[in-house]
Amino acid sequence: MDWLRWNRRRYDAYAPLYDRVVGQLGFLERGRRRALEMAQLRAGERVLIVAAGTGLDLPLLSAGVDVVAIDISPAMLGRCTARATAHAMRIQAALMDAARLGFAAASFDCVLLHLAIAVVPDPGATMREVARVLAPGGRISVFDKFLPDDAVASPLRRAAGALASIVATNLNRQLGPLLVEGGLSLRALEPAGLGGLFVAARADKATH
Repeated sequence: MDWLRWNRRRYDAYAPLYDRVVGQLGFLERGRRRALEMAQLRAGERVLIVAAGTGLDLPLLSAGVDVVAIDISPAMLGRCTARATAHAMRIQAALMDAARLGFAAASFDCVLLHLAIAVVPDPGATMREVARVLAPGGRISVFDKFLPDDAVASPLRRAAGALASIVATNLNRQLGPLLVEGGLSLRALEPAGLGGLFVAARADKATH
C-alpha cells in the first residue's frame, strides 16, 4: 500500500469532521498544553509544526514565536491556515512529507510532534529529518500514543494496532528507539492521558 497517498486521502476526508471529534477531547488539549509547557518556547524562536492538521496547536503557542506548519493533507492545511487567520496569527504553511522536509539543516529552535509520530508512514525517517532541521541545542515537543520502551505488545494490542493503522493511527510505536535514531536525548516524559497510553515528552539535540 502507498501509505503516503493513503494518509493524504484519509486526512483530506477527515478534515471537515476533525475538529468536531479530536478538537472536543479535553485530554488531547491538556496533553498538547503540557508538552508545550515542557518545551518552554520563547519569543523570537522559530518553530516547526509537523503534521499540523487543522492547527489545534496554534492557539496554545507562546506569543512571538515564528511558526512554520506542514502537513501532507491539503484539506487539513487549509483549515490550519484558516485557524491562524482567525487568531490573527501569521504563519508559513506548506504541503510536505514529514520524512522529506524541505528545509535547510539547523533551521528551527523547536519542532512540535503532536499526534504526528503515530500517524506518519515512516517515523524513523521523520525523526531523522526532524533532528536534521533542529539547530544545535534545539528540542522537540512530543505528545502522542506510544507502547512503553520496555514493553512488548500483546496479541490483542497488535491486532488492535493493525486495525487502527488502517483507520487512523499506530498504537505500538516506541518513542525511545526513534529518539536514538534521530540522535536526540530524552529530557522529560510523563503520562498524558488514557492511563498512560498518551505521553507528553521533550527531547533535546546536542549543542555540538
